[in-house]
Amino acid sequence: MSNLIRTDLPKKRKRGESRVFRLKTFGETGHPAELNQLSFRDNLGKLLEFGHFESSGLMGSWSFQLEVHRHPNPLYVLLFVVEEPIEASLNLRCNHCQYVGDVISLSLSLHFSHCQKYVLCIYLWNITGWGNHMICNKKYHFVIPSKETMAAFLKLEGGICASPEKESLSHLVELQGHVLHGFFHSNGFGHLLSINGIESGSDLTGHQVMELWDRLCSGLKARKIGLNDASHKKGMELRLLHGVAKGEPWFGRWGYRFGSGTYGVTQKIYEKALESVRNVPLCLLNHHLTSLNRETPILLSRYQTLSTEPLITLSDLFMFMLHLHSRLPRDNYMNNSRNQIISIDSTNCRWSQKRIQMAIKVVIESLKRVECRWISRQEVRDAARNYIGDTGLLDFVLKSLGNQVVGNYLVRRSLNPVKKVLEYCLEDISNLLPSSNHELTTLQNQYQMGKTTTTTNGHNKITRGQVMKDMVYFYRHILMDYKGMLGPIGILNQIGMASRAILDAKYFIKEYHYIRDTSMKTIQLDGGGKLGIFCTIAWKSHHHNNDIKMPPQECIVVNKNATMSEVYREAERVFREIYWELRDVVVDNQREMAPRVDEMALNGNKGLVLDGNVGVMMNIEVMKYYDDEDSKKKEKRIECECGAKEEDGERMVCCDICEVWQHTRCVGVQHNEEVPRIFLCQSCDQHLIPLSFLP
Repeated sequence: MSNLIRTDLPKKRKRGESRVFRLKTFGETGHPAELNQLSFRDNLGKLLEFGHFESSGLMGSWSFQLEVHRHPNPLYVLLFVVEEPIEASLNLRCNHCQYVGDVISLSLSLHFSHCQKYVLCIYLWNITGWGNHMICNKKYHFVIPSKETMAAFLKLEGGICASPEKESLSHLVELQGHVLHGFFHSNGFGHLLSINGIESGSDLTGHQVMELWDRLCSGLKARKIGLNDASHKKGMELRLLHGVAKGEPWFGRWGYRFGSGTYGVTQKIYEKALESVRNVPLCLLNHHLTSLNRETPILLSRYQTLSTEPLITLSDLFMFMLHLHSRLPRDNYMNNSRNQIISIDSTNCRWSQKRIQMAIKVVIESLKRVECRWISRQEVRDAARNYIGDTGLLDFVLKSLGNQVVGNYLVRRSLNPVKKVLEYCLEDISNLLPSSNHELTTLQNQYQMGKTTTTTNGHNKITRGQVMKDMVYFYRHILMDYKGMLGPIGILNQIGMASRAILDAKYFIKEYHYIRDTSMKTIQLDGGGKLGIFCTIAWKSHHHNNDIKMPPQECIVVNKNATMSEVYREAERVFREIYWELRDVVVDNQREMAPRVDEMALNGNKGLVLDGNVGVMMNIEVMKYYDDEDSKKKEKRIECECGAKEEDGERMVCCDICEVWQHTRCVGVQHNEEVPRIFLCQSCDQHLIPLSFLP
């Protein structure tokens, strides 16, 4: 049984009685537990006291029934907490912490939903690790099973009639596809493993699950949580889409920031790539695309018209489209007033509305004759002068027509960044769907879109699905297709290279700063009767050149007038329970240490640093394990042309001559291709070429 939770404590409710907690507030202090302790372990213990105890085997487990909503029909989900001791693990080292440098891999997808901005769906992943930490004694899995994973679990445990209350939940954490699966090591560091939104059959949205997970991490006083973002929607990698739009991944909403990259991408490279792509001017992009593709400039102009603010950069474009998509109802649309003659305010000009409308028709006919090509303002003016002799009227109309809708056409106006002249183009929008005047007025007020006073015959609209379709088009033909239609050189190629760097930054970390004042290493507790001391133990690691190892600080609680001997014993107990390598650690008496805790002097920001010794038998076991680990690392030499010197979770191939490992992508092996059984790196291959000429 766990040392963390005492099952002999008196219960607040009868055995078998199930309590229901609100999902919306679960994890906050007081809901259900007062999570105001200074250590992760203490807060976790308080939370589990409110859980329904499920099993007491090698892996203890608890459950919480969470109420999603009461109306119109009550909806509940089950949250399981499973304690996994190191004895129950196949490997001492956590599989998610196997890569040095806090790197590992993940697979996640994110989908849009009708009731939320975004919904995470079908996520299976490995996560950013804490490979430089000592091995912890326990993990605590937090799992909300999906219907599929619960059915698979029941089948594993003996058929569909089996009850999870009567079976061990050890198999549950091994399944993939949960609504939520994250776990904490006993020192408060953790990994987010799985999230599933409603589009995969879950009753919860991705936002609801992430909010719950974030509240749990904050309330329990977690230290750092890592994840690897490979989320995607309709073929779009969302860390690129949201990175270009908002400058951060989707998980950035909850404070996740760059942790590490793959293929040699550093934080500086990542930030520079984001900045360069986000700030690409749309006018410059439009100029390059005009001669290569007709549809892209037309689509760009469409969203320029829909926006009340000018869209200057790529960031503005994708941000506006994400905002528009989230605001449009699933089964509704926004009218764009396609079939109308615009009404230009003539109160401040000398021409009548009738003459203005005649000049507009002439300009439109002139643009129709060039078949949707971009032509200069002077060319339009010269063509219209054959019918309108008043050049002042033409100048007024051309100025007013920029990015306006006339009948079934949209008049585009853009500054040519090379020639520095205004250009015009006509877009046929007659294929858009209908809407009503009432919907136009309502949606324009709601979403603050549309600047001109218009009339419509009510048969044109833009849908939520059309916005998504256009977003996918821009993603593929601007951010990704830089080797195809966009050409091999110039700004378009630079966009593609920067996009690749953004995609290679997958690993994100959130640090929970629950100790704000790092200089305060003792805290008064229980009205001053007890003292919380932040301390760590320094001990010699005999398996690695006698280096001094110090695990992260832990808060130990002692009486205010406790002796230093009592402090030592409490520190030993806490660190023995947390770390496998410190199971028999003994704290030595510190030199020149005050006899009482209220008289001691702390070592600056390091708090209380205690000297520790580990027993001989434990040292032998630790040395054997790390010797095996070190030998494996020495056998694998990584020198990739991207600059990588260590494993980063990406696929690699080894040269059969020099035995140096490189990324398969860096040596030209595509993702969908198998790794060749015999492989020679470029250097070895060049040295072998002269041998072919020998007799």
